[in-house]
Amino acid sequence: MNCRNDIATAPNPRQAVSYSCYFLNVLTGRKSAAEARLFATPEGWASFVRVRRRVPGHFRQVRVRRATFPTAATAEVVAMVENGRSHLAMTFTFTATEHGWRLTHCELLDRTHPRHRL
Repeated sequence: MNCRNDIATAPNPRQAVSYSCYFLNVLTGRKSAAEARLFATPEGWASFVRVRRRVPGHFRQVRVRRATFPTAATAEVVAMVENGRSHLAMTFTFTATEHGWRLTHCELLDRTHPRHRL
């Protein structure tokens, strides 16, 4: 039997969802931001810091709404956050690396455009 050890296996997709929950808990103040940095690329961490600066304060309630996997090495997670007065949507994009999933982009979706057509 010929076994190959050079085949890279993609990390478990549930791990990407778990990491997005971790980042959401950083926004609520329940988890440390210092440890979250380990689960992000430098670009991903910079985008998460920009989102943290835009939020009005700590969120009271956060939840993952949807996770999709366009490719075996990419995970996109949509989450809802609530601060008591408003509900906002966030997106997380993770890429599979040799060390597991890493956050590569994060965005707080802006609702300045009307939802209904005129």
